[in-house]
Amino acid sequence: MAFCKDFNARTQKYKPDTPMAVTITAFKDNTFEFTVKSPSVTWYLKKAAGIESGSGRSGHVVVATLTPKHIYEIAKIKQSDPYCQYMSLESISKSIIGTAKSMGIKVQNELD
Repeated sequence: MAFCKDFNARTQKYKPDTPMAVTITAFKDNTFEFTVKSPSVTWYLKKAAGIESGSGRSGHVVVATLTPKHIYEIAKIKQSDPYCQYMSLESISKSIIGTAKSMGIKVQNELD
């Protein structure tokens, strides 16, 4: 029962249809520990671009275009993840841009 209350308290900021990764460690003395990570970068990119899936031919077919502002907003969310908390926003953003390119999503400079 304690797990359910704890889990609900930590995940209440997410919408019901949001996928998230959870790592649960149960100990012999019936205690537990868990970490909740935000959804994957690909999920955020698809949501921001309004698409169901990425390109089947990335690098050849562009399925959507995003602005650096979208990338920055995703990077701010991902910075709260345990694996990204010590990374700079710039390096997280570069990683997200690489993922977007591999999905066939173009990141367009707002001046273009």
